[in-house]
Amino acid sequence: MSRGVEYSTSTTLQALLVFLAFLFVVAVDGQKPEGFISIDCGQEKSYNDTVTGLSYVSDSDFIDTGENHKIPTNMNATNQQGYHLRSFPNGTRNCYRLPVVKDKKYLIRASFFYANYDGLNQTPQFDLYLDVNLWESINSEATIHYFTEILAYASRNWMFVCVVDTGSGVPFISSLESRQLGDNFLYPLVMSNQSSVLFQRRNIQPIKDEILRYPIDEYDRRWRPYTSDSLETLSTTKKISMCKARCIYPAPLDVFQTCGVSAANGSTINITFQWPLNNKKSRKVYMVIYYAEIQNLASDQSRNFSAFGNLDYWTENQAYPGYLHSGIYRSVNIGTLNDPFVTFILRTANGTTLPPIISGIEVYEVHDLTALISTKDEEVEDMLELKEFYKLTKNWQGDPCVPKDYVWEGVECSSENLNSSIISLNLSFSGLSGGIAETFKNFKLLKSLILSNNMLSGKIPYLEVLKNLQTLDLSNNNLNGNIPYFLMDLPKLNVLNLSGNNLSGLVPEMLQQKANDEGLQMDLKGNPYLCFNSEECEASSSSSSNSSSNTKIIIIIVAVVCSVIAAAIVTILFVAWKVRRRNSNPNNSSLLEVSPIGPTNKKFTYHDLVTMTNNFDKRIGKGGIGHVFHGIDLRNGSQANLLTRIHHKNLVSLVGYCIDKDHLALVYEYMEGGSLKDHLSGHLSNSKTISWGNRMRIALEAAQGLEYMHRGCKPAIVHRDVKSDNILLSRDFEVKIADFGLSKIFEKDPNSCMSTIVMGTFGYIDPEYYDTQMLNEKSDVYSFGVVLLELITGQPAIIHQMDERIHLARLVEPKFEMGEIDKIVDPKLNNDFDTNSAWKALEVAFQCILPTSIQRPLMFDVVKQLKECLEFETPQGSRSRDIFQSIDIDHGSDSITAPYAR
Repeated sequence: MSRGVEYSTSTTLQALLVFLAFLFVVAVDGQKPEGFISIDCGQEKSYNDTVTGLSYVSDSDFIDTGENHKIPTNMNATNQQGYHLRSFPNGTRNCYRLPVVKDKKYLIRASFFYANYDGLNQTPQFDLYLDVNLWESINSEATIHYFTEILAYASRNWMFVCVVDTGSGVPFISSLESRQLGDNFLYPLVMSNQSSVLFQRRNIQPIKDEILRYPIDEYDRRWRPYTSDSLETLSTTKKISMCKARCIYPAPLDVFQTCGVSAANGSTINITFQWPLNNKKSRKVYMVIYYAEIQNLASDQSRNFSAFGNLDYWTENQAYPGYLHSGIYRSVNIGTLNDPFVTFILRTANGTTLPPIISGIEVYEVHDLTALISTKDEEVEDMLELKEFYKLTKNWQGDPCVPKDYVWEGVECSSENLNSSIISLNLSFSGLSGGIAETFKNFKLLKSLILSNNMLSGKIPYLEVLKNLQTLDLSNNNLNGNIPYFLMDLPKLNVLNLSGNNLSGLVPEMLQQKANDEGLQMDLKGNPYLCFNSEECEASSSSSSNSSSNTKIIIIIVAVVCSVIAAAIVTILFVAWKVRRRNSNPNNSSLLEVSPIGPTNKKFTYHDLVTMTNNFDKRIGKGGIGHVFHGIDLRNGSQANLLTRIHHKNLVSLVGYCIDKDHLALVYEYMEGGSLKDHLSGHLSNSKTISWGNRMRIALEAAQGLEYMHRGCKPAIVHRDVKSDNILLSRDFEVKIADFGLSKIFEKDPNSCMSTIVMGTFGYIDPEYYDTQMLNEKSDVYSFGVVLLELITGQPAIIHQMDERIHLARLVEPKFEMGEIDKIVDPKLNNDFDTNSAWKALEVAFQCILPTSIQRPLMFDVVKQLKECLEFETPQGSRSRDIFQSIDIDHGSDSITAPYAR
């Protein structure tokens, strides 16, 4: 007999078996043993098998390709699973995904009953794979229900069972079953690097000519009957003791209760199975022979025997078991089979009186799995998640990378160590819709990501972890929002195509620089709302509020009469100030006292400014709306509108203005001490380290300035560009916040949100504001939190490490969670700080930079907590403002200068 073969029974016998099985199922109703999955392929409904009582389910939850079919009515199957099948006319490889438990052993069984379901009367030939390894080439006869089994080790939490079209007919499958083998000591030759394909599993000389399986065999192994005229049957109904300890090769009780013994008291048992090599030179094989002594031997009787065969080495001798005890002969090592058949001989041992006996046998072919490198588990999961997320109809089946002949469409892989990794994804023209899935960021070795010519919408997600990315093509979609800053931190990026979208806002300056200086091929065409500098963005923001029909005319008029409009604004501010002064309540001292341009602020001519700045020869920085010189800021009057309205000791003061034809400028006080960033970075010559106490004082005074803008001004003001560059210090260590060029007035509660184009400085921008373009006072809180981290650590907001730009918070957070305060605080302090104060300051900083604004504190609360930080400090040395004695700054004369800001 050949392996795994069952011929159809007659209709009468079939009906009788079904009736008897029905009586059994009444008692065993729909059993679902743990670790069992029973799939009737092509069946649309679940049912309870009439023979085993096991619950079988449809295959629709395990595969998303193929077609359901029924066999012709004139064909009878040997079991219920033979009446339906699923065929796969499309695609080379089609796979079932079976959930399993990692590091457990499984029996996987597939069956195939062609039955001429397609009317072609041509039995197809195709390959069957388990994961990335060839299981078997299927070539069964039309009227035979063919079964094949494999014992395998689960190296991850799923297994793929795939049928592969080899060009010889449409692949199909009738049933698929998975059985967990319980304890891992079973079948010790089944390991992570080798599986075992069943050749024969036989119940020798049974009383009934039927297949034994579940529930008789708890693992649902199918024991097919084997009978021979050269053997006689012995049987018992008594219980057999099968193992003294653990059974590494267990067999059902029913197998041991019958056995074959040599007829006519012969001394040998010889069993042979034909096994064509099918173009193989040899096979790696192991065997297990089961037997039990079921005769109560007389004192003058004895039985023992040895096992031989055409394998080079495969058995071990052992003590013969006693009455009603079982034993096995098994392959200790895997043998090499060079013949197209397997044979074994049981021979009576010298000095024994009785012939050998045998109850059952299993023969397996070993498949070596070490040569193939499967894709990383997490990447397989991620690819399947993408397939589900986008409802892809691509024939993505099985392992994405291996075998190489079946790599998924649009996927490129590389091998490293024991796994393959995905390095390229091309999903262009794939009909993708919705947002760009966050899953893409999980492919850490990805070099190319092409999602062009789809219908993707929403914002570009943060893919900053893709440090190997060289090509990013998101062109011709419907993406909106800003160009994310993380693109600047991809060190290997050399092709960036974002053309044909609806992106808006400012193109990051460093990205522009990278395109100009470092060879980045960047295509941004077809994004009408993008701007390349802050001036363009402000103009775009202003013009967007007007009707589109007047846009071109308005731009021309503004260009011609800009100076006239500016003068009119100043006049209106002055009149408004007069009216407010006249109508204001003198007792309401908490309201802001407006100071207009004109009466209290000196007016300068353009000639004055040229003279004072020596023709603008000393540029000291760049503010939110233009360059900052030792004298002026060349731009419009937005800062004037704010600076004339606010007065606070920690906010820079406006001294004067210039409206001279088309020259517009502001003149405000110069802070000799420079910026906080200069001192923390040590850029100032002869500067000394700022003590911990003074750092906390700087933080407190800066927070008080912001608190005043948020709550002291009516209406409130959000700065929008808080950074260490814009926190200025006087000679006597007084803190002033500068550069209000990006500030926004909130007519309503500043805790509410205002939709506005995202502007600010990379590293300080609130990520929620960046994602939603909704601004509120908590955006300043986030930026202040970054500044506070700079004060604590002495490090800049963005730190350059190798080819990476890493945010300061990412470096500090792990140390903060580990309680490593000494590794966080600026080492230049030489541990001269109060630990309680430092912990409190760190807690405040991390509260400020929480990801969502609703989680962050108000500046009022920040001020309160920073005061507590100062209270921890002792008055010894840390309270003094006199720390800039070594700073050498050129103060100039009595000229009025602009703040030292960038």
